[in-house]
Amino acid sequence: MIGRQTLPVFFLLCGLAFIDISQAQIASTPQSIDPHGEVTVRKPTSRPAQASRVRGVNPSSGASASKIIRENQGVDVRPKRAFGHQLVRHLDMAVALDAQSRGLVSQSGAVSSRYATANSLTPGSPYFSGSQLNNVSGNLRNFNETEIEVGMPLWLPGQRDAYEATVTTGVHEIDERLALRRLEVAGMLRDAWWNAQRAARDATVARTRVAMAHEIGNDMMRRVELGDAAQSDALLAKNETLAAETELAQAEGAEKVARVHYAALTGGTTPDGVLEIVHPMGDIEDHPALRAPKAALARAESQAKLIEATPIDNPDFGLFGRSEHNNQYSDLFSEPLNPLAPRVNQRTDSGTIGVRVRVPLPTPGRNEPRAAEAAAEMTRARADYERTKRFVIAEIKAAKISLASAQKAVKTADQRLAAANEQFELSRKSFALGETSAFDLYRVRQIQLEAQRMQAAASVSVGAAVSRLNQAEGYAP
Repeated sequence: MIGRQTLPVFFLLCGLAFIDISQAQIASTPQSIDPHGEVTVRKPTSRPAQASRVRGVNPSSGASASKIIRENQGVDVRPKRAFGHQLVRHLDMAVALDAQSRGLVSQSGAVSSRYATANSLTPGSPYFSGSQLNNVSGNLRNFNETEIEVGMPLWLPGQRDAYEATVTTGVHEIDERLALRRLEVAGMLRDAWWNAQRAARDATVARTRVAMAHEIGNDMMRRVELGDAAQSDALLAKNETLAAETELAQAEGAEKVARVHYAALTGGTTPDGVLEIVHPMGDIEDHPALRAPKAALARAESQAKLIEATPIDNPDFGLFGRSEHNNQYSDLFSEPLNPLAPRVNQRTDSGTIGVRVRVPLPTPGRNEPRAAEAAAEMTRARADYERTKRFVIAEIKAAKISLASAQKAVKTADQRLAAANEQFELSRKSFALGETSAFDLYRVRQIQLEAQRMQAAASVSVGAAVSRLNQAEGYAP
């Protein structure tokens, strides 16, 4: 019988023991990772009422024991990402290194520089001209003519606005082409990522095969030494071990190569973590593959309007000034009664100011080819947009079908792997009891190995199908 004085001490020890058990349950709480990289920690199965008594909390207050223990232990049972989605950061790095993207950025600056022409007073450069004439024979002596002219080409009515529209649509087209190139880089990044993931899963399966081959091989050698198995069983185990090590060497090499290729795209970043999840699709007209041909069509239309507003070359307008002077002999003598006297020298001077205008005339040979080229470019851009839209819709449908098939296949592969694991465990027990030969054991092991490979491939195919769907829908953050 326990005395009254020892009861408080007894309850205190029980309470401390319960706290230790609750903490141990939380420390051993299992975690699960879903296919999208979300880690979920399962809540411990503790009794809130008892924990509340231990902590001195009323159970009716709504605070559970698991919540109280989490606050003290620092364990968060809410879903959280294990690594975070890497596509945004890696894509920015890949685009920064992409040569075509950098070229498009430079080309955009070159096209936008044409705004300087659209904002200029004249479509071309003003000009300055001059001439100098001297007489070398004839009745004129010391004849001199000097002419100076300044002028510039003039905008035609509506030509400046049409030209500015071509610059605006040209810049917009390059921006859309840059967005399309970003989507293309995202596609290359996704392919490289899943190639690396597939190689990594193959390497994991190969390491599992090597570990199992060593485990079975050691057990087989022990049986041979004890006389419970024949030497042929030991050779069979050795053959399996060597085959597994060969496969592991090849798989690790392929994994390293795939990681090197991925690092080359991103500038050194490795394909670790979670790439992306299914992104909700927006309006199909916002697809980069459709925005680029629409921008090209708008640019072709603005070019046709510019040709329509420019039926002739730009006219020139100039101001000129001319100065003339010369010495000329007359029939009069300086001394009328003396025929030997020199003739009278008459000097003439002249100054002229004038306006010169040059206006070209429209001709079919100039205008019809330009109009035909603009119409052909519009037709090409419109056909390109319609064709691209058909292919984009078809690719989205195919990607959705592939994702559904991959999700169904991975469920079947998981079930097959579970059945193969159970079959292999039963075969090992039968082999330990002498009911199954080593050859049958390795045959079942090959079935399990094939199921592991299929499950690994199916799990990677799900992620690759998600990326394919995002790529088909034009998602390139």
